[in-house]
Amino acid sequence: MSDNLFKKFISFSYGSWIGLIIGFLGTMLTTRILLPEDFGRTSMFTLALNISVVFIIFGTDQSFVRFFYEEKEENRSGLLYNCLDIPLVITLIIAIIILVFRNKVSILLFEEENFTAIIMLVIGIVFQVIYRYAGLVIRMQQKGNLYSILEILYRTLSVVTLLVLYFIMGSSYEIIIYSTVINLIILSTYAIFHERRFWNLRNRKNEKLIHSKRDIFDFGTPLVLTMLITWLFQSFDKIAIRYWSSFDELGLYAAAFKIIAFVSILQGTFSTFWIPVAYEKFDKEPENKNFFEKMCRIITFAMLLVAVLSIAGKDIIVFLLGKEYRQAANIMPFLVFMPIMYTISETTVLGINFFKKPKWHVLIASTSCIVNILGNWVLVPQYGAIGASISTAFSYVIFFTMRTKISLIYYKLNYGLKKLYLMLLVVSMYAMFSVFTASVYLNILMGVAITFVLLIVYKNDLLKGYVYIKKQEVFAKYLARR
Repeated sequence: MSDNLFKKFISFSYGSWIGLIIGFLGTMLTTRILLPEDFGRTSMFTLALNISVVFIIFGTDQSFVRFFYEEKEENRSGLLYNCLDIPLVITLIIAIIILVFRNKVSILLFEEENFTAIIMLVIGIVFQVIYRYAGLVIRMQQKGNLYSILEILYRTLSVVTLLVLYFIMGSSYEIIIYSTVINLIILSTYAIFHERRFWNLRNRKNEKLIHSKRDIFDFGTPLVLTMLITWLFQSFDKIAIRYWSSFDELGLYAAAFKIIAFVSILQGTFSTFWIPVAYEKFDKEPENKNFFEKMCRIITFAMLLVAVLSIAGKDIIVFLLGKEYRQAANIMPFLVFMPIMYTISETTVLGINFFKKPKWHVLIASTSCIVNILGNWVLVPQYGAIGASISTAFSYVIFFTMRTKISLIYYKLNYGLKKLYLMLLVVSMYAMFSVFTASVYLNILMGVAITFVLLIVYKNDLLKGYVYIKKQEVFAKYLARR
């Protein structure tokens, strides 16, 4: 079993690691082509793309994920099309609204009227929705190799199209926008063509489905508010910098996110791999709590280690971005808490998801969002992007805490929270030290010391996890011989 899990994780993750290398080369290229101000404008385009998709999807993607394994395999295509009906209608409405108010939208995003960029935004929204479902089809079938190929293609195309557009158009923020949209079109087409049997239109009408459109709507609708609040929670830092600071600060902030690309990719890879595995495991063995406890402790150690190493190496990484972006190194230490806390919370939120209590996500997202807004309101006007990063980090600790505590009401597990919060405090103090220290060597030395502390604290959990994995391997071999 454990060997199978590891193979699944590798199949889903190798594309992300290769993509990380290609993507970082692309980031180095981008930061040398664009000034921080233009980099800030492209981040506003991405923000608009993401919020539009949240409205359009309307929670149906979560319904698709939740009901996928409950439907018979031959009926899952019908589930896909049942989930797609609502987004198709909303896409048309959103596109019309953007085009009608195109000048105001353009000035809001770019501080100038840019009709071409608005057209690209509309096209990008359409294909982002399609690609979202195309990716889910691959992910829920646990086709890790195909998922990784798409990741590598996306990163490679990003670099290639960016270079081509740069030689054609020169240095302007529009080349990032065009590159993003072109990539979405190519990858959506490839993903659908590869899974064309699943997307067969003959499966659109299927009366044998367990879950009706009403079921999809009932499960997904409460999550719409959650996703909107979560979007605001995750994006308010950029909005705050945009209105209380400057495009330069926003560009540096966006560059700081590029520094933690490794951690963000790790978060996305783990979530992609973990969610279908966790649902399948609970469906087959709901009483096997040991599996989920061990996974949580191992992931907690791994993510905290990644956080420490990322903070220790921040100055080395940012050196490659170019001198205009050197200040991004001081913004990065607290930003690492965003993917770290989210990833760990994916292993502690199980009770809410397993027992279908999505309304709790509204309270969790709302509380975290309010904390983030207040934090940005207080810190950004005075401290700019650094203030936004501190506010984001604290709000994600709140997010993790609420997810975990509420989940434990429905599914009692021992996550080793005392150790987790102890090390969280230590890493937070290290992040604060890293923001204000000017010595690269002292920052690295401190990171090495905290790594040893982390190993000492989690030594027993790692040993128990290793023993558990070996036992599972022996059991799997025994069943294979039978």
